Amino acid sequence: MSNEKPFAEIAGAGLAGLAAAAALAQRGWRVRVHERGRDLREIGAGIYLWQNALDALRELGVYDKVATIGAPSTTPRLLLDHRGQEVDLRRMSDWVPELIVILRTELHRILAECAVKHGAEIVTNSLVLGADPEGRLEFANGLGPKADLVIGADGVFSRVRDSLRLAVEIFDMKDGCGRHLIPRKDGDSINTRRIEMWNGGRRVGIAPTSKDFHYVFLCCPESDIQGRVQQPFNLEAWVSSHPQYREYLERLPRHPEEYWRPFFNVTCSSWTKGRVAIVGDAAHGMAPNLGQGAGVAIVNAVVMARALATSKDVPEALRRWEASERPYVERTQRMSFLYGYFGTRWPRKLLDLRSRILPLLARTDLYQRNFRVAIEHKPAI
Repeated sequence: MSNEKPFAEIAGAGLAGLAAAAALAQRGWRVRVHERGRDLREIGAGIYLWQNALDALRELGVYDKVATIGAPSTTPRLLLDHRGQEVDLRRMSDWVPELIVILRTELHRILAECAVKHGAEIVTNSLVLGADPEGRLEFANGLGPKADLVIGADGVFSRVRDSLRLAVEIFDMKDGCGRHLIPRKDGDSINTRRIEMWNGGRRVGIAPTSKDFHYVFLCCPESDIQGRVQQPFNLEAWVSSHPQYREYLERLPRHPEEYWRPFFNVTCSSWTKGRVAIVGDAAHGMAPNLGQGAGVAIVNAVVMARALATSKDVPEALRRWEASERPYVERTQRMSFLYGYFGTRWPRKLLDLRSRILPLLARTDLYQRNFRVAIEHKPAI
């Protein structure tokens, strides 16, 4: 590289892409982010930010904004089974990691403002069709300018990743979730505690996410047609399986902004090729069962910037970054899949057995190490 600032092109202005843009811009890179839509927009409703993601946001200098806007969760989640009985997945010795639940749109805005503040350029209506390993993005009118680094942060069906033939499997898990917001009221029993309740393959989760809203997620198998009908919202179906949460479910509008979306597991042969790296769902799409999909993406983006700051050899820095971060992300992905199996795909005839098995599994060291691997990860870079 010359004495000129190194230049990075990023495909995708979601949470992963903006975190990468902010982290690189703070370290003196020229950064341009390409968003295919006319406006910056983040899908979904609420998002869990565990301690690992919060540490990365501290490094970006935006933690205080997140903590001010979001809702801290200081008590363990309450998990209930199909009989309304608590399923205790904790051990008395377990520490409670820091967690903030925040509106996805607010986190997206904060990261975008941080990236722009430090000099990143965000270009909308800019559809990326692929990438060249030497450091060029491909557009409808041909290849763009040579960059020192290209990042594909363009989601599960990443064009950057697929143009480089890095995908090994995009596995449809045959289940999914609608993620919504409802008004928060004084006196709500969940104002101070997250809850999740399983009944058959349906899962309802509710958590405070701001002073005005609760975040509600409604998960079910693809085969549960009535559960999937969330646009317009099928109130009767969900109240029939979770009657004790009627007062919250009734607050969902008949036509919510969000709808049921399927989950995918993405596996890649590599996260890098030449001067190109893929991050977020493009590299390791996973079900949001552990609240870590976006969390590990933000952490990875920040750690990538660290690796690049200590080496002028971009391909070598990217390989070192992947070697450091990929193992724990893949363990998190596997645990998220396992959690989804127990919560959504477990045989209905064996629900009582599920309630007995889960606490026994949760008390093993192996379970706890894998369940918390992302939260406890301390990047070596």
